[in-house]
Amino acid sequence: MARDAPARMTRATAAARSLCGVALLVAALAAGSAAGSDDDPRRIAPYAATDDAVTEAMLDLARVAASDHVVDLGSGDGRIVLAAARRGASGVGVEIDARLVAIAQARAAHERLAERARFVQQDLFEADLSQATVVTLYLFPAAMARVADKLAASLAPGTRVVSHDFPLPGWPALRVAVVDAPGKRDAIGTQTATLYLYAAPSRGPAARAPR
Repeated sequence: MARDAPARMTRATAAARSLCGVALLVAALAAGSAAGSDDDPRRIAPYAATDDAVTEAMLDLARVAASDHVVDLGSGDGRIVLAAARRGASGVGVEIDARLVAIAQARAAHERLAERARFVQQDLFEADLSQATVVTLYLFPAAMARVADKLAASLAPGTRVVSHDFPLPGWPALRVAVVDAPGKRDAIGTQTATLYLYAAPSRGPAARAPR
C-alpha cells in the first residue's frame, strides 16, 4: 500500500491544480465581467448571482427532473443550468455578456456537465425556446411585459416558467413561494426571494400578455 502513496499524491496534486486553475479562470473572468458587464445596450438586467438555495428552490418549484430541458434567460455564471444538469436534465443558458458565458462554460467543463449544460452569448429575445420544458428568469420589471410576449409566442402550451422576484404581467401564477436569500441582503437589503410559477398559455393572439 505504501508504494501507491506517491501515485495517490500525484493524482491529488493534479486534481488540486486543475481545480485551482478553474478557480483562477473564473475569478479573472468574473473580475472583468464586474467591470463591464452592463455595457451592452441590449442588457435588460444587471448581473446578480442567484443564491444557491434560491436556485434549488426555483428548480424544485418547477419540479425539474432528468427528462426536462431548462432554458435560463439571462444565465449569468450558469448556476441554474448547471444545477439542473446535476439533476440529470439538459439545459441552455442564454446570456448577453461573453465573459459570463466563458465562466459558465468553464464551470460546466470542470464538472463534466458540458454535454448537458450549454451556454450561448445571445440576446434573449432572439433565443430559440422551442425545446424548453422549463424556463427560468430574473430580469428587470420594466422588461417583463416584453418577455411575457416572447414566452407566449415561443413556448409550447404548459411549459413551466419560474420568475425570480418579478411577475409576468397578465399571467396567472400557479404558485408563489417566498424563500430565504441571505445573499441578497448586502445587494438590495432583503433576505428573501419571491418565486412565481407559471404554465405557458395556448399560442395565438389570446395568449399575448395584456397591457
